[in-house]
Amino acid sequence: MQPQILFASIDNCCFFKLRGELRYTNAAGMDELIEQLFSKPASCNQVIIDLNEATFLDSTHVGLLASLARYCQQQQLPKPTLFSTRPQINELLYSLCLDQAFQIVEKPTSADVKLSGVTAASYSEQQQGEMILRAHQALIALNDKNKAEFQPLVDLLQQQLTSR
Repeated sequence: MQPQILFASIDNCCFFKLRGELRYTNAAGMDELIEQLFSKPASCNQVIIDLNEATFLDSTHVGLLASLARYCQQQQLPKPTLFSTRPQINELLYSLCLDQAFQIVEKPTSADVKLSGVTAASYSEQQQGEMILRAHQALIALNDKNKAEFQPLVDLLQQQLTSR
């Protein structure tokens, strides 16, 4: 099976390639990578994401993308560039207003970058719940429409995580 999340950092440009079906069950590796990259300043001056081979993104992965955009904004970096040629993926991105946080390019990427597979992190059930919560908080922080749609889930996740 091919890795679903690939990454390269070249001259402070962080390049992500996501492929296949991306669900919360395989999101821990990307979550961990994002935390590592942005826990120290200036490891990424530009972020590029290639979704051309992604066939499905659940809300957790969209939330991870939103958190990438938020980190870029906090570090006063340019908007991340997101490449996607799949109509169903683009429809999802626009419906969740990711075009406000990303420069979306509906074309294939021409980057010839040597990418490495991101190892899936092994999260406990608690850590996975916290990751899903953070991803959805990033998603609702984008705009009021997302807040209305995902706030009940965020409230439920917070309630479940505090009751453990």
